Amino acid sequence: MAKKKRTAAQKAATKKLVAFNKRKATKSTKKSTAKKRKTTPKSRKSTSTNKRSTPKRTMAKKRFTRARKTGKSISSSLKTGVIGEVVKGIGAGSLVSLVMSRVAPNSPITPIAATGAAFLTGGLVGGAANLIVSGGLGQLGGMFGGGASMPQEEFGV
Repeated sequence: MAKKKRTAAQKAATKKLVAFNKRKATKSTKKSTAKKRKTTPKSRKSTSTNKRSTPKRTMAKKRFTRARKTGKSISSSLKTGVIGEVVKGIGAGSLVSLVMSRVAPNSPITPIAATGAAFLTGGLVGGAANLIVSGGLGQLGGMFGGGASMPQEEFGV
């Protein structure tokens, strides 16, 4: 079934109705906005706060000041910075070597464990400090070639 075409009168009536609805919509929005009261943010009232809780003393009094310590104490300077890492490394290495000597005396792993503990607690600086204090790289020779290395004498012919 085909759709019927609209007549000119129908088209005009639709046009008139649309225009009427548009006018009605603009009038209603204008009325509602005119009736609404515009809200402005209220300014806050500034109040003065009383900063002084005690009454002002008029008579001058002598004020005693204590001498303050400006320098750091020795114990706090040993805990921070590079010196702190050195102390941590040497302490941890000594502690591990003491425990290893009690648990497994004359163990070839003891110097390696002590150096490892120093590296873990004091970082690179602590590990190096422990290595220097405990006798250098020669103490780690047990892992690579048996016992402690001794300088060899050469005999000439």
